[in-house]
Order: sequence, then structure tokens, then C-alpha cells
Amino acid sequence: MQNMRLIPPEDAPEEIARRLAIIDAQAQLNAILGINPGALAEAQACQRLRRRGQLLGPLHGVPLILKDNIACAGLPLTAGCQALAALRPAGDALVVRRLRAAGAIILARANMSEFAFDVRSRSSLGGDVLHPQFPAITAGGSSGGSAAAVAAGMAEGALGTDTGGSIRIPCSYTGLVGLRPGVRRAQMEGIAPLSLSKDTVGPMVHSVQDAALLHAIIQGQSPAALESRSLQGVHLGVIGALEGQDPQQGEVWQAALSRLARSGATLVEIDLPILGEIEVATCLSLCEFRVGFDAWLKQHPGAPRDLRAIVASGQFLPEFLPLLTQMLACDTLKTPAWLAGRQLRRRLRQALAQRAEHERIDGFLYPTVSRIPDSLEKMPPGCAPELAAISGFAAITLPCGRTRSGFPVGLEILSPAADEAPLLALAAACENAFTRP
Repeated sequence: MQNMRLIPPEDAPEEIARRLAIIDAQAQLNAILGINPGALAEAQACQRLRRRGQLLGPLHGVPLILKDNIACAGLPLTAGCQALAALRPAGDALVVRRLRAAGAIILARANMSEFAFDVRSRSSLGGDVLHPQFPAITAGGSSGGSAAAVAAGMAEGALGTDTGGSIRIPCSYTGLVGLRPGVRRAQMEGIAPLSLSKDTVGPMVHSVQDAALLHAIIQGQSPAALESRSLQGVHLGVIGALEGQDPQQGEVWQAALSRLARSGATLVEIDLPILGEIEVATCLSLCEFRVGFDAWLKQHPGAPRDLRAIVASGQFLPEFLPLLTQMLACDTLKTPAWLAGRQLRRRLRQALAQRAEHERIDGFLYPTVSRIPDSLEKMPPGCAPELAAISGFAAITLPCGRTRSGFPVGLEILSPAADEAPLLALAAACENAFTRP
């Protein structure tokens, strides 16, 4: 299993200075919207505590990066939008309070797709987030700044949000592990909403073990090392319809499946007729964004009055005007489109749970995206990320290989279990199979 990287540094001020130098040297990636000016002072305070033998927690002095839709007291909270550049939250988001209690230092705010709308990270405040290894290609979105920052070494871990793939897509593109936890509304306290039904917040890191650590902390749980699990006797449901038509990715994907089989896993072909409905379904974000975002703006004195005021200001990416105009028309929930989306959610959950029970499936497998990107433009990821987003079940992406050109390929695992522990243990076993010589 890959080693953990989220380990308290021996010299926190030195570590902060090293990471800030990397951020400065990689500024052209547009991954970062702003630095925490108090980071070095916080690191010095952590170092004084360490010298007295006092550690705040498992992340003592560890620098982390936050997507800029997650509130951090004293720092801007912009969602990448010029109209929100002056917004300052009164306090930390719930997940940030838990990170700080564990000793973490919030180092910087990550660029993102404006309002978290897109699977490419482009914002009116930060421009396009570039891939650290392939700068002519997008790092993905909407949590692309978080992914690019970790992949470039600006920090070992970051938080992103995921509504329709926004953690998993950029992690797949940049060769990281990204966990989309199950939907828990309470966890989103202090985070700018996109979809009240689908939003969730999770870690973006280099290993499953680090994902488990950050996940436990932001969930308010006691971190515990993942138990080593064998793939012997494990049944993995392979959803062939989601394998896509990308020959480069397909070659890596088939090699990954072979490796899992050689490690003892039983691969079961799964057919999901409901996928046809998912491909044409109206996204719940269209129905829910205005209601949730207007309520969120009212929690912040000095913020624009509402979404309509932001649109009237013109301080946002012009390419989003048609989408924002469409969202402005949705000023209430429980419309026919919203109810249809909620019904699809229930039927998808039932379909996945039934297949898992009948076929004794421990996790469903498919490529995280249908094809790898080739430019800075939006690359439709296919409907694979929506399986977890619509169902509300947890899913994780982890790297399973690279194409001949060196581009990472992500494998996604979805689990219908009630909590994330079985999914993380299964992902660690798969990660072990991919990294073992």
C-alpha cells in the first residue's frame, strides 16, 4: 500500500516556506487564488507546541489547500467569481474547523470552475487551471485548482467539492485519489452550494490511506489506519457501458482489470438499463442552484443581494450567461423537473442496491471519465460521474495506470454501503494491486 504523505512535519515553518516557494514557482498553472497571510505564523505556533511535546492532532502543522467555495475565516470566499471578490466569511466552514482542530494549516485558496459549474476549471478571477504535467490541457473541474495544487507539490492534500464529478474528474486527470463521500447536508455548512441534493465535500490526495485520514477528520471521526484487505473473494461489478471509446484509455483500463483479476478479484459484468435515463436526465443543479445560492448569499453581509444582482453586475464569465439565465428561471423547488430528478435518484439507488445484493458485488467499477482531455476546453466526461452524484452513494477514484503519452487514467469504485469504510478498504486493496511490482 502506498505510504501516507499527510504526516506532521518536523519543522512546520520550513515546510510552509517550501510549499510557498513551489506555489510561487508554479504560478502559471493558475491553481491558486490567494495565500493565507497567517500561514507562517500558524506554523511557528505549531513548532512552539511541538517543542513542548504538544501536538494538536494527526495533522499538526500539515499545510492543506481549500477550494475557494469553502469558508475560511479572514480569507476571501469567492467561488471564482469577480462579483464575490470582496466577500469575507465571518467564520470557518464546519470541515475547516475540524481540520484546524486536528492541527492543519490552511495554506491557500484554490481556483475552481466559477460557481462550480463546469468539469473544466475556468473562472473570472483566476482564468484556466492548467494541468501540471500537460499545461496545454485542462486540469479538470470544478475542483481543478485543488487537484493541480496537490499534483504540483504545493501541498500533499486539499479539499474539493463534488456535485457531478468535481472531485473525481480532476483527480483522474492529475493522477490523484479523490473521494466523493455520501451526501450529508450537515457537512456542507459554510460551503457555497450548487445542488442541495448532490453537493458533498471530500479529500484530494496521493493515496487511499491519506484520503481515509482526511475523510475521518472532516467527518468528525477518530482517524484509524485502514486494515489491509486482500482481493481474494472480492466481487467487482464492471459496468461495461461506461468504458467509453477512447483507445488510449481503453488499453490502460483493460490492463487494470487484468491486474485486479490476477490479484484475486472476481470481475462480474454488470448491465444497468437505467443508464439511458441518466444520460438524458435534467441535472438537479439547474433546479436547485438559485434557491440554495440566494439563501447562502443572505448569510454574508456585504455580499451581492442575490443571484439576479450578480447577473446584473456582469462580473462573471460571459460564457456562463445562458446557464445563469436558465437558473434564474428556477426560483422554487418541487417543480415537475425537480420531482422527476428526485424520483430518478430513488430508482437508481434501488437498482444499484439490488444488483449489489443479487450479484454479491463489493463495489462497482468503471473509468472515472469516458475519455482523456486533449485541450483547455471542456471535455464531456460521460455519465459515469453521475452514478454517485445522482444516487448519493460514495465513490472514489484512484489512478490505475497511464497512457502511452503519460496521461493518468482513473478508475472509479462506487459502493452502495451505508458508510465509506468498506469503500476505502476496497480502494486500498485495488491501489495495492496497481502499485505492487
